[in-house]
Amino acid sequence: MKKSRAITGILLLAAILAAAVSSVNGGECILCKGSPSAQQDVLSNEYAAFFGEGNATTEVYTTTGGLISPQRSRQDNPSLQAKSESASSTDSKSNADGKSIEASASAKARDEVFSSLLVPLDNVSDYSIKLDISPGPAEYIPGAIAIPYTDFLLSGGQLKTVSEIAKILADAGVSQNDSVLIYGECQPCGGGPSASTYVYWIMKYLGHEKVHLLDGGIDDWVALGMQTASHPSSLPATGYTPSIDADLLATYEYVSSGIPQIIDARSAAEYQAGSIPGSVNIPYDRVLDGKKIKGKEALQGLFSSFDKTRPVVVYTNTGVKASMVWLALDLLGYDARIYSWQDWQASLPHLNILLDSASGKPNPAKIGDVVQITATFKEKDDGSAKQSSIQARNESANESVLTVKGCATCGFGSPQGFADLSSSGGAVQIGSSSQAKKSAANDSFSVSALILGPSGEQISKVLMTRIRPDGDEFSGFWNANVASGVYQVDIVAALGEITETFGNATQIEVSATGN
Repeated sequence: MKKSRAITGILLLAAILAAAVSSVNGGECILCKGSPSAQQDVLSNEYAAFFGEGNATTEVYTTTGGLISPQRSRQDNPSLQAKSESASSTDSKSNADGKSIEASASAKARDEVFSSLLVPLDNVSDYSIKLDISPGPAEYIPGAIAIPYTDFLLSGGQLKTVSEIAKILADAGVSQNDSVLIYGECQPCGGGPSASTYVYWIMKYLGHEKVHLLDGGIDDWVALGMQTASHPSSLPATGYTPSIDADLLATYEYVSSGIPQIIDARSAAEYQAGSIPGSVNIPYDRVLDGKKIKGKEALQGLFSSFDKTRPVVVYTNTGVKASMVWLALDLLGYDARIYSWQDWQASLPHLNILLDSASGKPNPAKIGDVVQITATFKEKDDGSAKQSSIQARNESANESVLTVKGCATCGFGSPQGFADLSSSGGAVQIGSSSQAKKSAANDSFSVSALILGPSGEQISKVLMTRIRPDGDEFSGFWNANVASGVYQVDIVAALGEITETFGNATQIEVSATGN
């Protein structure tokens, strides 16, 4: 009988597909509307209805806009299918409330402090607002609203201002007093639940008290045999009044103060390429077990070298993936804050100058010639170049734009010790009020030329001096007592510990005969 029903089912599906093809040739195909996954949902439910399996729903039988059966829509994924079969074997074991014993047991495996924040799957209904932060998910927990986490970010990955984020939440129907359960992830981005933990951190930064994370994702929900919705719910717009918790966000000044312990949560390769001085590399995925935060004991071992009496700053490129390490630290009771590598690079002191020109004379030169190397600088317009910071503090910060008037290299970058500062229209003007201050400025700003051989190795360093006391032109002399070849010249400008290199500023050809 079963064999006969299976053959009949196959014939039915063949007939449906043949009808679909025929409709494409002769008119509109009803089953061909929507995405391939939506078409598969219709075919799967036709099949379920034929065999009376009870898994098809009226909504999907005629349209793809209602509830769908995740076991059918995901039947091509062996790993998820295995999870579903495992869940089905325990479906008959339920507690008095009809909740899965397997889910309850999973919740009990969490430590008490963890379970107070990480909500088990069988407690989803306890929350008035379920927020899916995944970009473009195919299905949702029924009743969930959707705000893709990317809505909170600028195009470069920096966080939007507090007022902009508050408006996004309010427009989605979320107020500061609502009980919110966050779940979701960015599948193409990797990094496990980083998107949801970052949105959780954002809302805690806004001062939202009743906010939690789902201990799992849509795959875990499906594996328990739960229904999903093909569209998110919507709520009427409301108001959102933030109350900033500034202790959750680190600033450049705080990070560079030497007060906090610093964790670089990027990959080992990124860390080796450049990092904040004094930081310890703990890649973000080390706090994960699959797509879930590890248990308390494992995390305590991971962070055992960190002093709990001192604050900890954790950073990644934008701060999104840093949120997972931050969450682990927060769960363990550390005073933890998030920061970004982007902000560190943008906030570093820098020389607001550009190399205008560089040359060597004579060029070409003969072996043994003394070559005069000259470099001229000009002021760089830094007003538009400074990147937007991750910090929402920039919304209210009154940052002055440092503008050099006159000599671009006369004491720029370190005005505290010797420059005369005056402000006009929000711009700081550096000027010399005495010859002594000008001399100090000239002495502090240095320029040198690095001579690189044909194979790229440094063969000589030439110290350069300012040609005029109030000018931006520097000159030095190089003895070209070298083999024939073309030599690259890098110009290096420095002020205290701040250094800027202008690579391949010019080239000097050296030959046995010269011109």
